[in-house]
Amino acid sequence: MITPDILALDFDGVLCDGMREYFETSRRTYALAWPEAPAPGDLLFPAFRRLRPVIFSGWEMPLLVRAIVLGRPEAAILADWATVRDALAAAGPEPADALGKRLGETLDRVRREWIARDRRGWIALNAPYCGLDEVRRLVAEPARAVVVTTKEGEFTRLILDDWQVAMADVQGKEAGSHKCDNLRALIAAHQAAHGRRPRLAFVEDRLETLEHVTTHPDLADVSLFLAAWGYNTADARSPARRGARIRLLELDQWRQGLAAWP
Repeated sequence: MITPDILALDFDGVLCDGMREYFETSRRTYALAWPEAPAPGDLLFPAFRRLRPVIFSGWEMPLLVRAIVLGRPEAAILADWATVRDALAAAGPEPADALGKRLGETLDRVRREWIARDRRGWIALNAPYCGLDEVRRLVAEPARAVVVTTKEGEFTRLILDDWQVAMADVQGKEAGSHKCDNLRALIAAHQAAHGRRPRLAFVEDRLETLEHVTTHPDLADVSLFLAAWGYNTADARSPARRGARIRLLELDQWRQGLAAWP
């Protein structure tokens, strides 16, 4: 592994395990979105943890709680979450797009209100996957380490600031672009500043996102890593074990630093 000029990291599922926070925020959002339904209890958490890898964007998480409450088969959710999600969204009294927008806005509002009341309690449910000294050492290895996430940047920064992990930039969902566009912007900024194309490595826990990057010829030189410890399944990790372009990164390798990466 040659040290990259830029190390781009997803946040949830790469740097941070916020599973407990996702569940709590999602079930609070669920209670507001479907007030006539019984409040989801703690017994739903194991199923939520198992199924969380299907989620692409935060607004889907309360809908995943809805799927669990309604008894949708886990096998169906894992095999084709998009179909299950869209059917649940279409079943409501409002258009599916309106429901998705409302769930996303409510999810963010629930987080902000929680943070305003109990910032320490909220942050405590977002745990690093390894020692913070290891994280700080790792992100200091390249010239620039940045976060590229579909999470709101404000929430990501709160956690990183509490951890005292300094990143060169945090690009959250407010950027309004696909992660491929984030990577392009990082490349363009480096070219403008240094007169050459940077060596760029991208670590993500969602195989579909990495596969999408491989479909863009202008990103063919970006090194891609699937975080084995993140929110993915054995089925997702299997292609990365075999593939040459997307490499499977184990937590032990991650913790040792860039020289130990495949």
